[in-house]
Amino acid sequence: MSEYPYEAQLLLRLVIAVCCGSILGYERERHGISAGLRTNLLVCLGSALMMVISKYFYYLDGEDSGSIPLGLDPSRIGAQIVTGVGFLGAGVIIKDRGAIRGLTTAATLWFNAGVGMALGAGMVLIPVSCTLLGVVSLTILKHLQSLIRREVVRVISITCQETRETLDNLLHFFRARDLDVENLSLTKVTDGLSTYCFTLRCDWSCLDAVSCIRDLAGIDCVQKVKMR
Repeated sequence: MSEYPYEAQLLLRLVIAVCCGSILGYERERHGISAGLRTNLLVCLGSALMMVISKYFYYLDGEDSGSIPLGLDPSRIGAQIVTGVGFLGAGVIIKDRGAIRGLTTAATLWFNAGVGMALGAGMVLIPVSCTLLGVVSLTILKHLQSLIRREVVRVISITCQETRETLDNLLHFFRARDLDVENLSLTKVTDGLSTYCFTLRCDWSCLDAVSCIRDLAGIDCVQKVKMR
């Protein structure tokens, strides 16, 4: 019966891990991320549980004095948590049309595992404080990012008549909108009809994709416009 008070302490750590994981998971869930509330909760709780098991080996052999059974290395459990969460994080990172998405979610899972490990090891103030700092950082920095000038690269394919005048009109169109042409390729479709492929670099705030496509389609001789 004497072991129950110690197990109650371990249970309290797991309960706090659920709370911290839920807080971080809620922030991801409200942004429509697949690895949201439940995933982050389980990562934090699972990490805490693994560390609790690791700490329990010390308790069984030496009343948490630091001695461990011969041949056991509980610290290896923590190392495996980091490796396992790394694979989980890799699963939420995707490449979509040249853009890499899911890095913040992967970092959140990794961070959440650290919070769970700290709680499982017996810390309270540091992991709880880190949870609050993490949520505040994710929330505030999302708004600050909108103030940062970010350049993007877009590829626009335009099918039109192959004339010097048409090309000049297209180049003038991009220059007037502060769109820098980094690369240009030409593919013949039929006699007199070709597809120009422009690689553009611009400030994110300067690019209105819908307006750009509509205005390009309004140029004489342009038959098809595609942006990616």
